[in-house]
Amino acid sequence: SGFYSANGINISPDGKFVYVADILDHSIHVFQKMANMNLSPVKVLKFDTILDNISVDRINGDLWLGCHPNAAKLLSYDPNNPPGSEVLLVKNILSDKPKITQVYVDDGTIIQASSVAVMYGRHLIIGTVFQNCLLYT
Repeated sequence: SGFYSANGINISPDGKFVYVADILDHSIHVFQKMANMNLSPVKVLKFDTILDNISVDRINGDLWLGCHPNAAKLLSYDPNNPPGSEVLLVKNILSDKPKITQVYVDDGTIIQASSVAVMYGRHLIIGTVFQNCLLYT
């Protein structure tokens, strides 16, 4: 409860924190997992984009976010005017000042409606809603 539309969810590498992307609120909710398995709110980060899925780097805890920069284009899909894609990287999410970097952005020409992103070695892999493809950079 307390979400407009909880979509992406993931957990920190140490299993102590849960991250929930609220697609309609443009936010990530961070919860601490308590010993009794209840979740205690820690913080909410707001974004200027629509967040989809959250991938967590299992080594350093960085969050990779597949995002949608334009909700209207996402909801009313037109292959002649496709929705764009965006990937954000969130470092040190538990700190007072997490570092948020736009790693990838495209107007839909190359990849439409990115839904997930993950690093594989030194390569960024991006999944999409409407295309049967992954972008591998």
